[in-house]
Amino acid sequence: MTSDSNSQEIMIQYLSKLVEKTPIVSTICSSLMMGLITVALAGGPPPGTTKPPTQPSRKEPAEVEENTEPRRRQPPASQPSGGQEKPVESEPERSEPRRRQPPNVGNPGGQQQEINQIPPQFPEPAGRVTPVEGLITLRLINQTDAVIRYQVIGGRHRTLGERSVVEIYELPVPLTLTYQRPDGGLLLVSPRGISPRVLEVRFNSTENFDLDTKSLNITGTGGVFLN
Repeated sequence: MTSDSNSQEIMIQYLSKLVEKTPIVSTICSSLMMGLITVALAGGPPPGTTKPPTQPSRKEPAEVEENTEPRRRQPPASQPSGGQEKPVESEPERSEPRRRQPPNVGNPGGQQQEINQIPPQFPEPAGRVTPVEGLITLRLINQTDAVIRYQVIGGRHRTLGERSVVEIYELPVPLTLTYQRPDGGLLLVSPRGISPRVLEVRFNSTENFDLDTKSLNITGTGGVFLN
């Protein structure tokens, strides 16, 4: 510090002498001298002549690209009041169409009814007689007011008068008896076995064509059929 102060004093004295010799220089030097004096007294160069200290550059933070697309707000899970879960409605079950069952399956009564409705393959016997040693007796009863002509096939034609009875003994079976009214009237015939060997046949008048018959057949086992 002492050497610096001495140097400044020597420079000031030199400049003072130079100013006294040269007027123009004296003016310039006086200005310089005043500046140097000021610097010397202040301990540094005049303000404005020094550069401001450089500050380290701050690194700006890197900009993060922000997604400007708004977030979709998720709907809050709906919770029923009271803390009870809402029952989920189940879809109705599809009912499959029922398969049509064949008639009378698992129904014995219906099966029996169906069997009863099936017509017999042959006409049911109108009556029955029990032959003895292959022979029977016919008892014919005419309950009409008309004459009836009859014949046992293989025999002669005979006449059964009005409201009369006749018996024909020891006829072998099988046999066929034919009958008719000469006046063309209709006959309702009712055969019935009255004993082990005797078959009774009653003749009555009728106006129903469906009930009219023309012959009577007796099988070897005693079955009686009207035709």
